[in-house]
Amino acid sequence: MILNYCRNYHRVRGIGGLVCGGLVFMILFVLSHQAWATSQWARKYDMGCTSCHTAFPRLTYFGEKFMKNGYQMPGTEDGDDNKERIGSSLVLDELQNLFGIRLSLTPLKIKNDEGGKKSDINIGNADWLQLFTAGSIFKNTSIFIETELQDEKTIHHNWFHLGFHNLFGQSLANIRVGKLSPMDWHSMSGRLRMIPNVGVRAISDIKSSKGNVADPRGADSVPLGSGVPAIEVYGYKGPAIYSLGISNGNGKSATDPNEYKNVFGTIKLEMPSGLLEGSSISCWGMNGVDTTDSSKTFYKNDFWRSSIAGNLRWTDLDLIIAGFYGEDDNWNLDSNNNKNIFKAGALQLGYNFIPSLYGVLQYDIVGSEDDKTIEFNKITPSIWYFPRENMRFGLTGRLDIQPTSDVHLKRQDEFTATFRMML
Repeated sequence: MILNYCRNYHRVRGIGGLVCGGLVFMILFVLSHQAWATSQWARKYDMGCTSCHTAFPRLTYFGEKFMKNGYQMPGTEDGDDNKERIGSSLVLDELQNLFGIRLSLTPLKIKNDEGGKKSDINIGNADWLQLFTAGSIFKNTSIFIETELQDEKTIHHNWFHLGFHNLFGQSLANIRVGKLSPMDWHSMSGRLRMIPNVGVRAISDIKSSKGNVADPRGADSVPLGSGVPAIEVYGYKGPAIYSLGISNGNGKSATDPNEYKNVFGTIKLEMPSGLLEGSSISCWGMNGVDTTDSSKTFYKNDFWRSSIAGNLRWTDLDLIIAGFYGEDDNWNLDSNNNKNIFKAGALQLGYNFIPSLYGVLQYDIVGSEDDKTIEFNKITPSIWYFPRENMRFGLTGRLDIQPTSDVHLKRQDEFTATFRMML
């Protein structure tokens, strides 16, 4: 009955979508009370998920310190503790302390194009299943692997890196090697978001050399915050954090498609204690080169990206504001050397009304005088219910407020009901 009603949504438009979403949401709400599992770090340290997450995957300040310290308790080097010791130089952890599972489902997704003139409804979509392998494998050595299964044919690693921490006994010297995000230490990283199914437009969707997910123009066409094969050095002391990294740029493999490299770095200041504990300001930058992926012609695009961001944490309120600037000297990777400059902004405001109810408001805007096709202007309200600390149900709307008179842009509104769980 519910499915038949949703299939006939084109007759009732927005009201039908809200009813479908509400019904599916209520069904999942009832079923959710049977869930009990927790993620691997909660099992290992006998702590609740909210110790490290406000609304998973969004981290608390304690969770950020835990991540910086190589998944060891902040201020300690406990990576060898509570493990089986075999000989004088070998310790092995229990596998359940390293392995976890994450699940994402979209019971309902509705898209309205051209101001509601055209509608598309998706029901019962299994987004992905993640095999999540992470933790301290021994003292000051960490591993982080996200293996994602999207369908019967698609398996890939979102993130895959080893970390070596507190080198020379100093928190100022840490190294990560593998497929990692260049923006992990920025106040708005684009990863571990308040709304997990909605990315930050400037970070997730604008690649170098006019690339996008469907059409990566160059051999090294990359967005700002996606995982790339890289080596990064980072450190922290008191309120200050720094990072400096170098990557091939190609996010799909570690094979170097050209002789150039991308470099990136972050400087961040945090509030380590007090009423605003965990608040921060940071600046981030990346400089790189993209080239054509062709044996017949060769064109080169020098690009750079920069961002400044601030995060205010105050009791149950979490506010992040960021500005972005990007410049490509050969946006189309051709002989015309057309430059493109874009400016973007993003805001995320999260609030815990009660421990089980979390609200978020996000705003994204991108503007460019050189390429109108990348312009973007949407507001995203979202409400989430947590029947368990490791389970969330959410209703999210993406409302397009871009002027529809622009011939380059097509108005598109979205509504999704989302279920996520980690165990």
